[in-house]
Amino acid sequence: MDWTARLRPLGIATLTAFLCFITAAVKPWARICGEWGFLVYTSSLIFFFPRGRIGPQIEATVLGIAGGTIGIGWSSGTLAVAAWCGRRYGADSNQARAILGVGLALLCIASGLVRSYARRLNAFSKIMVFFPIFMLTSQQSILHMSASLFLEQFYVVVFSGILPLLVTVVFAPHHSLSHQFGSEVKESIKNICTLLPLSFHHILGDGSLPITEDGDSESPTSAKRIEAQMQDIRPPTQNQLAKKLKATISNLQSSSASYLRTTPRVEGQFSALPAVVKALQRMARNPLLGPTSHIPGERIQAALQKSFPPSAPPSPHHRRKSFNHLFHKRSDSASSESGLDMENLTRRKPRHLTNYNRSRDVSPNVALSSRPGLKDRSDRLLSVMVKALHSIDQVLPSKFGWSVASPAEGETNVILSGDLQESKRSLEEELLHIERTLGSLLGDVDPDQSGSHKPTGPSGIPHNRVDSPVEHRVTFSETSEVKSVLYNRDRYRLAFYMTALLDLARDVQSLTETVLNAPDYERPSSVWLASLRLLWVNRQDDVGVAADGKSVENDLVSEDEQPIDELKEYQDMDFVTAMLHQSHSGSSITGPKHSIQRAWKLLWNQHRVVKARITLSRAMHAIKHSRHVLFSIKLAAGICLLSVPAWMPADNSARHWYDSSRGGWMVVSYMFVLEDTTGAILKVGFLRGLGTFIGAIMGYVCVVIAKRNAYGLVVLATACSVPISYNVLFASLPGLGVATGITLPPILFIPYLGLAEGQSDFYLAWNRFVDIMIGTAAAVLVGTWIWPVHARVQYFRVAASMLTHLTEYYLRMSRDLVRSSLVYCADDKQYEQLEAKLKRDFQLGRALVAVQRQEVSLLPRPIKLYSEIIDASERLLEVLIEIRVLRFGVPRKETVLDVLPIRRELISTVLINLWSCSHAFGSRSPLLQFLPSPRIPLSELMDVTEEHARHLLALRRQAVNGSAGNEGNVQAPGVPSLTESYQAELAVLYGMAENEALGEVCSILEELVAAARTLFGTQAFLQTS
Repeated sequence: MDWTARLRPLGIATLTAFLCFITAAVKPWARICGEWGFLVYTSSLIFFFPRGRIGPQIEATVLGIAGGTIGIGWSSGTLAVAAWCGRRYGADSNQARAILGVGLALLCIASGLVRSYARRLNAFSKIMVFFPIFMLTSQQSILHMSASLFLEQFYVVVFSGILPLLVTVVFAPHHSLSHQFGSEVKESIKNICTLLPLSFHHILGDGSLPITEDGDSESPTSAKRIEAQMQDIRPPTQNQLAKKLKATISNLQSSSASYLRTTPRVEGQFSALPAVVKALQRMARNPLLGPTSHIPGERIQAALQKSFPPSAPPSPHHRRKSFNHLFHKRSDSASSESGLDMENLTRRKPRHLTNYNRSRDVSPNVALSSRPGLKDRSDRLLSVMVKALHSIDQVLPSKFGWSVASPAEGETNVILSGDLQESKRSLEEELLHIERTLGSLLGDVDPDQSGSHKPTGPSGIPHNRVDSPVEHRVTFSETSEVKSVLYNRDRYRLAFYMTALLDLARDVQSLTETVLNAPDYERPSSVWLASLRLLWVNRQDDVGVAADGKSVENDLVSEDEQPIDELKEYQDMDFVTAMLHQSHSGSSITGPKHSIQRAWKLLWNQHRVVKARITLSRAMHAIKHSRHVLFSIKLAAGICLLSVPAWMPADNSARHWYDSSRGGWMVVSYMFVLEDTTGAILKVGFLRGLGTFIGAIMGYVCVVIAKRNAYGLVVLATACSVPISYNVLFASLPGLGVATGITLPPILFIPYLGLAEGQSDFYLAWNRFVDIMIGTAAAVLVGTWIWPVHARVQYFRVAASMLTHLTEYYLRMSRDLVRSSLVYCADDKQYEQLEAKLKRDFQLGRALVAVQRQEVSLLPRPIKLYSEIIDASERLLEVLIEIRVLRFGVPRKETVLDVLPIRRELISTVLINLWSCSHAFGSRSPLLQFLPSPRIPLSELMDVTEEHARHLLALRRQAVNGSAGNEGNVQAPGVPSLTESYQAELAVLYGMAENEALGEVCSILEELVAAARTLFGTQAFLQTS
């Protein structure tokens, strides 16, 4: 950020501090706040600090004042009860002090629950306890409740919240919500238009690896040279633009909800605008708009090399030779005696993950130069898509009111709409052309023919794969399945990216239709009436959509209407959940002696009682193991223990020390330093201790210079607030400035307001430092020794939850896939809920990794591997989303229903690997030595796809030959038309793309398994080296 851009927020913060100090220095205003007038700047710094944006400042003001009012109101009620106890049992009685302690404890429990459960309400939960700590620990002798006890602290809350808001509203830049949202949409479309041609020409251009000599391939210098060449081939701007687009779409998704909720629109626009946002989100998920390549991180590569060690070059040939010798020697006798199919037996040997992981190419390039027709069509489609997006970008502001058009600009809008209509027609034509052209990808179906013109290495692999910079890490088992995958990989990858281009074009077409069908912008006459009308119209639109959905799919039977097989339903549940769905019969106990037992059994085993028992048990288990409850108990217990001196009798020395040193700052310090994890507590505690020391020195120096002069105190305090505000606004450690600012006002203004009670300035500064350090030390002690919560343990729990959600995601995908229906249908809502949970897991995991980087631990921890595991899991989710989209176009009968055993084995192996990794992270236990590999059923599925492609090619040749021979005669029965042929070929391309995406799933699973084995070890029973 340029220094000129920093002046405005820094000036707003400095002016706010000046007004807060003026409020404390002007004694008529200070007397309104009573003995708490010096807390105005402290409260403003902690809870209402202005950052130069109006929207967040309004939110902070509303939440802060609401939280402060709730806390002060609860304290007033507690004081009223304590006053009644004081009148009944005497001033400063045990009962009154007990009431004060219990009221503070209950408030701390509620604050801790809010603080732990909703991180956005962090300031709200802290201000709930901040003022009650001072109020409840200083009124032990209360006899009568007065309004001043409530109003004095309430005025502090109001002043500290209103002053920053006024300064921000006056001096901060005003950004309209509609223009801000429109700029985010414009930025998203701009990034897509820039990124799409770059990614397409990089992935599908002539980007083959340079061929080097065999003798140089082993030297480090050649490896560095290849890596440098790869950096030249892959421009860094592509990955940067992909990350920028992802961040922009994420911000757009979060801001669209508030924009749609607060901005009135006409009826058509209210439903069209969410469709625009969803279309942009779908386009951002397209593989062409993501990072074009992935190289595993350093720790993942080391884990892969450790878990799947490369074999020495001579050993595989030697073992194969000896195995073939034994096989040929015993083949006749074995086949005659057992009659087994030895080919299938040998194919089942490498079904575990050891020494069967595929190569990871550095370059993602797939050349289109060998298919000039497809390349030309793709380039034309690309240009039409970019042109359509530019037209959409120009039409959107006038459609949704992001820019108010003048009457002279009306004709321009009509021209832009015409250009968009023309772009839509061109896009439809190019889509039709490229759908017919994509069938050429099925021409090379024979791996031997497709690979005959390529120069190969010693193992039969093309040179551009042998000379890969990372090829030396992995040696392939030279089975027929792996060779088939190697030879067909370019074609499968090309099918994957071409179907991605096709889906992206359809998304652009859908967005174009949405924008064209949206009505022109009309400014509503009344905001409130328009909002009410939109709420009513929205309900009607939802009903219409549901009705339309039922009318379109009236021939499909929903799952709720299908008959339920109770036995099948219950066998998939655990015992307790099944008990909720089963009816319970009466007890079989008979006889007069057992009448009481029978009555008890009848009552205890009733369905409602069983349901209540299970619900109560689960609730108690959830409360017992809830991290939110544990944090609230830890917060309340610490605050109550530190407040024990305040609840002592009046003649107790601990009570005298607490009152004279203002021990409330000790309790407040504990509240602010206590965090969720041990590492965060250590970081905040260190910064608070350092900031307190600096603030105590600054405050003492300022008091020595200014004495009791109000002007000098305000000027010096404002000057000291400038570096504090700069640290909070722009430094990487804002906690240091906050801790310094908290210490400053009490030292400056307590003597000026006459609240020092004869204590010297040095004694006041020393007491502030000691009190705050005692609270900090107590929080560190609780967080490290008494009740530690290590970020590493929390990270493993989050990783286990993340992998469990991924398992559930893939399980639901598999259920939708293997249904006995020729139409693939899925409930998007359940996937959206799982995706939201996974995104929260990713964010929490990265936050815990950041905390671990700041922790000091005796145990060595692979922090970088932790981060790479989250990246791999996030990539796995993106690939699964792409697979779910591709499955809408695959030929279900040929590649799913007819080969259900292969699909079942593939699904099972993926689920077993995911479940094993999730269990390993959850229990921190070692993995089994051998896990089933999903690559074998995937290769079998690829063979099925190849066979279906050959069949379609034969039918197409037959149709072409028949049409050429008949010349106008009737089409031969059983032979599809050319239109049906290219549609079937397009479905096969989607199947090939799905296979390529499933191969990426296998690669990510290998990374996760290798990472789990590196972290937790392996339960080995066979020595493989």
